Amino acid sequence: MARFHSFERYLIIAGLAVFFVLVIMGSLLAYSWTFDWFTSVTLLMPFFIVVVWALLRCYQRIVDLIERIGLQLDGLQYQETNSWHLAQYTSGRVASLKADFNQVAQTIVDKKREHSQTEAFVFEFVTMLDLPIVIIDPYQHVYFTNQACLKTLKLTQIEGVDVKTLGLYQDNTEWKFAERASKTGRYQISNHSFWRAGRSYELLAFFSIEEQLRVNEQQVWQRLIRVINHEVRNSLTPICSMSQSLLQMKAKGQLGEKDDLACDMLQVIEKRALNLLDFVASYSAFSQVGTAQPKQVSSELINQRLKAIYPDLDISCHATVYFSVDIGQLEQALINLIKNAYEAGGQTVPQLKWSLSANTIEVDIIDQGIGIQNPDNLFVPFYTTKQQGAGIGLVISRELIRNQGGHLVVAANSDGLGTRVNVRLPQSRGL
Repeated sequence: MARFHSFERYLIIAGLAVFFVLVIMGSLLAYSWTFDWFTSVTLLMPFFIVVVWALLRCYQRIVDLIERIGLQLDGLQYQETNSWHLAQYTSGRVASLKADFNQVAQTIVDKKREHSQTEAFVFEFVTMLDLPIVIIDPYQHVYFTNQACLKTLKLTQIEGVDVKTLGLYQDNTEWKFAERASKTGRYQISNHSFWRAGRSYELLAFFSIEEQLRVNEQQVWQRLIRVINHEVRNSLTPICSMSQSLLQMKAKGQLGEKDDLACDMLQVIEKRALNLLDFVASYSAFSQVGTAQPKQVSSELINQRLKAIYPDLDISCHATVYFSVDIGQLEQALINLIKNAYEAGGQTVPQLKWSLSANTIEVDIIDQGIGIQNPDNLFVPFYTTKQQGAGIGLVISRELIRNQGGHLVVAANSDGLGTRVNVRLPQSRGL
């Protein structure tokens, strides 16, 4: 079978073949006539003109139909849903082809509507998520983001911003944060590519490494504390009870000889049992941190409560700040931290400073004491440098602050003397 590189060339060759066949047949017919050649040509000329005209019209019609079909396909490509390019054909095979085009166009419209609704739902869902998410367009600019991402990056608006400005860069196929990036915490970035309007977009989700470690750490310690609470209490409670009963028997003269030794031994048992019960009770508080119940409070109200407990505490607050917290939990955390500041020693009383920046409230507790002895063990439960300490106060304070959606940072003062505890809280939370 012959191959043609062009359909138009095929039509021209087919038309010329028909024309030459008719010329040959006309010549043979004229040869069989008794007329002279001029008369024969005169008689055949109208016939050849009509044939040539008909062939040209057929060629033009076919080419025009092909062009209209091409325009119709272009319309579908650019989401044009009508079929006006083939509107003049109302019956026959082309009309059926037009109906097929209309069905395809309607299917495209339905799919487009479905895609738009799905996309709108996904974008709305991303907006409501507490997971930081950002969508990057093909030009490496921010196309869309949610409030969780703005909070993570500590910005108010980033749409249209170059990703390099945010401290993001791509290492092969992985996205990473540069060291200079301004963000709250450490994050692992998960990326997914998708197509939209014929272009490739990148969806980046930031998973907090610290949050996951925090949850795992809290679960482990809570399980450990439940075990300690169950096992130690089950042993100490009867010991304490029996020692008290023996003391009562001693007082009634129901014990034998060597009363002094028995009494001393029983007193030691009771004292150690009571100490162990207090020890367990202090650690049990870590697993009993309840859900925060935020209410609108002011820094002035908290200052008044703290002043009642620590009258000589140096409080600095330039203006009253209003924010939403669980005042009981926050007050307990601040009392623990201020108590630590007093116990650290120093020539001056501890300072408590309030400040507000970018919808974040910061409370600094500063002392001029001995400073941080072992920073690696600051938040390790059971660890303490105090003779009578339980090693749980700082851990509980951190959990109480986190319960408010805040952060607790303990570091040495910039001058190298004493310690600065920084508490950061969001100014507004859902009530």
